[in-house]
Amino acid sequence: MQETLTGFAALALMGFVVGFGLLMLFMALVQPIWSLVDCAIDPRRGAVGKVLWVLALVLLWGVANWFYGAFAAANKALRNLTRLAWVLGIGLAIAFALMFHWHAEFRRDIERQWHEHGPTLTVHSTPAARGGDEPPQA
Repeated sequence: MQETLTGFAALALMGFVVGFGLLMLFMALVQPIWSLVDCAIDPRRGAVGKVLWVLALVLLWGVANWFYGAFAAANKALRNLTRLAWVLGIGLAIAFALMFHWHAEFRRDIERQWHEHGPTLTVHSTPAARGGDEPPQA
């Protein structure tokens, strides 16, 4: 059975996907640099605080900027957008957990995908040459 979304449901789903995608693109590309600049030009922060935050933001690129942006940023827009990303990320994780717990078909599909692909990494490559096809060794 194949179900398709039409009308308002499709439009709403597309809007959510586009909005969430743009927000995550912002969090991965723009927000880390914005956090560094915000920290460096913040007049209320001392030199030691700036150095420590900049080191944390550079060394822990994917993690520290989420905390800096949500709690320590001087720029209100940066704080609000980072907090919105937190809310959306937590909301999606909760929604996934609820779907997994309450819907047996969803759980079966996830488990089927896990068993088909498993926790291992598969690399597809061409077979190695055999016999007379091997290149001469130096």
